[in-house]
Amino acid sequence: MKKLLNNKLKHLFSVLTLLPLALLSHPLSAEQTSATFEHIKSTHTLNIGYRQLAPFSFRDKSGKVSGYTISLCNMIADELRLSLGLKQLEVHYIPVLFTERVAALNGSRIDLDCSVNTDAPERKNSVSFSTDYFASTMRIISLRQNNIHTLEDLRGRTVSVPRGSKDLLELNRLNREKHLSLSIITSDTSEDAFEMMAQKRTAALILDGILAYPLINQSEDPEAFTILHEDVGEKMKYAIMMRKQDPLFVAFVDKTLENIFESPLHAQLTNKWLSQTVIIKNKQKD
Repeated sequence: MKKLLNNKLKHLFSVLTLLPLALLSHPLSAEQTSATFEHIKSTHTLNIGYRQLAPFSFRDKSGKVSGYTISLCNMIADELRLSLGLKQLEVHYIPVLFTERVAALNGSRIDLDCSVNTDAPERKNSVSFSTDYFASTMRIISLRQNNIHTLEDLRGRTVSVPRGSKDLLELNRLNREKHLSLSIITSDTSEDAFEMMAQKRTAALILDGILAYPLINQSEDPEAFTILHEDVGEKMKYAIMMRKQDPLFVAFVDKTLENIFESPLHAQLTNKWLSQTVIIKNKQKD
């Protein structure tokens, strides 16, 4: 029954997208060209960059690359195959470090970065962004025993945050403006930043709340942690990252996303990937 429902939703999605994508066929044959379209058409491959950032992009225990943003990019791949008239399109999932994503795009190692990318003005000189698909909110994650209830409770204490992220820039701004005297320790990954907090090396972790839930649920005792409701800093918009100087490809991706967001399938994706809660694990009684 569930498989039948999924097939019907996929069919509905394809019907919704065929007409708008047909409108894009004219620009593809016009004098303007798209390096990305030409590369995909000549190689019959689409290279998708990702990182271990559940629930948006991650490789699960079975080796399958999944997540909300990966699902969006898989649909984009389906529409690319149809629009370019390809019988087959190979999709390669390529793990890309946070610090390497711009070079990977501009060096044509990947065609889309489908992990967590904040649409920031300072980055638009190097890459292009799709329309945003999620508004993130930084939250304070800590051990319950630390009794941290507000940002002010962290004054003068040590916090961990992933290196190079927009979260770090926003936290540095707040630290200066509010004179919090925070000692900020950075790490290469969100997992490392979480472990610092879990091992009491820092008083708290500053991270997008939705990224914290999978980390908490993978721990031995999810109930030991708390995610504060207080927003830390301004909301940040997540988007798919693409190469610069390819407006036709960006327009194609944006149109495909627009159709996804307007289809019933999007509610199914949201419920599957973005409805995050802390999972209470059963404890054996003595």
